Amino acid sequence: MRRIIGRLATLCTALFAVIAMSAVQAHAEARPVPVTAGDKYALRSVGADGLYVSAEVTNSGDREGMLRARKFADSPAELGSWEKFTLHTHDKGWTATLRSEANGNYVATERNDSGSHQNLLRARSSNVGEWEELHLERQADGTYALKAWTNDGYKYVTAEMYDPGDDKGLLRARGDSVGSWQKFELVFLGEENASDEGGRPDPASPAPAADFRVMSWNVCANNNTECLNNGVGGTDLGSQISDRLGSREDAKQYRALFLQELCESHAKAIEQALESKTGTGWDVRFAPIKYTIDGSSSKAAKTCNRTKVGSEDRGAYGIALAVPDSNVWYTSYDLPSPQNQTIVNKEGKEVWTRMEQRTALCAVLPAQALQFCGVHFSSGAAEDDPHGVKRLEQAALLQNIVHSYTPDGYRTVYGGDFNSVPSDSASTDTPHTVMDSAYAADKECDEGQSSTRPRDGQVTKPLDNRKIKIDYLFGPPSADISPCNVVADAGNSDHYPIKARFQF
Repeated sequence: MRRIIGRLATLCTALFAVIAMSAVQAHAEARPVPVTAGDKYALRSVGADGLYVSAEVTNSGDREGMLRARKFADSPAELGSWEKFTLHTHDKGWTATLRSEANGNYVATERNDSGSHQNLLRARSSNVGEWEELHLERQADGTYALKAWTNDGYKYVTAEMYDPGDDKGLLRARGDSVGSWQKFELVFLGEENASDEGGRPDPASPAPAADFRVMSWNVCANNNTECLNNGVGGTDLGSQISDRLGSREDAKQYRALFLQELCESHAKAIEQALESKTGTGWDVRFAPIKYTIDGSSSKAAKTCNRTKVGSEDRGAYGIALAVPDSNVWYTSYDLPSPQNQTIVNKEGKEVWTRMEQRTALCAVLPAQALQFCGVHFSSGAAEDDPHGVKRLEQAALLQNIVHSYTPDGYRTVYGGDFNSVPSDSASTDTPHTVMDSAYAADKECDEGQSSTRPRDGQVTKPLDNRKIKIDYLFGPPSADISPCNVVADAGNSDHYPIKARFQF
């Protein structure tokens, strides 16, 4: 990035350089500490008189990163990186995994250690596997018990307050029942999907003229195993994205890229590819898609699959927003999404189904009085908002974000994969009303191209049995939007990118 390193400490994630080995087989090699997007938590031990759990990352050998109830704090504001963890899930919310903010490693249960360190919890893994899985069990008093799988079956994580010497307060999975030593408060510390500079700054007034391009593309870089981008690394994906911007001179005209279905570790590589392409500075902001963890009300970032080559961790899964590095404020919003529930599958069986919790991500360029917001709505699949109820709520909240939450003077351009067809689409996909609120307030780049179907536009999602428009770029009615360009070439994705020029 082309500005001070302190700006990195918020959302753009460092590329995770790790050795290709199983987390259950070997200790993680030293690697750059990533700043992980997602909800931050602290663990406060009930049995340890309210002491917070720390990951002792400066220890060496087999004591490196061990978790201990040891930190007294009057408020969570006094906690440091040793006490901060992000919550992840690689199985859609059946289990949760803690990731230390201090060293970027996942917390593992040391099943094969012996003696007083058997089943010790340590922040030392570079990937998520069975050793990193924790079940959250909410207790009647609102606290949580953490249960890990050990060589002796499931055991509750215990704060060993009466162990002697250097072992006092260590966390081990060894309890068969839940008492005070096995109870922890899961203290929510906030999100890292936002700048720390307060609300949106006032835009330049009067707003200057602006002439720029934007692109939205669902790059299909993790969620769909049939996509060629599934398991792709950041360098490859960054090249694909920058190539879609055209020549160097054309690429310089872009002010925002809305990207969906990619991994946290892709962000830095995409940023570097854009900077190389344009010769200017870029920021790539990332926000994870989440799942609600079984037995809790807590949400965890969905973990990306590992790379095809080797087994490098790619962090969380979600959406990204690429903007010039003159942006000074950004934030993410949890969108209303279907909750975990029992559904009847195609075979007529009742199945407990965990639902993706969707997100929106916005950033502003105050000097240009511009705001950009990217989204990825629920899919509409049988197990994910089939009737469009939540997509209608997502669309309503997006309108509040774009208009009600935004100070006067900003011109907002927003887009992404809305997983919904326009109201006059010939497609049988339902409902046809999700996009109505956006069309009522703003202008879409394809709008008015057809006299018979003025809202329907170019195909962005080619399917085997039909071709539909579900990707959009919107701007205020005052904008001149031309041209709206969709090239029928998905590349390694399953969507066509949509591009447009905006003039104010």
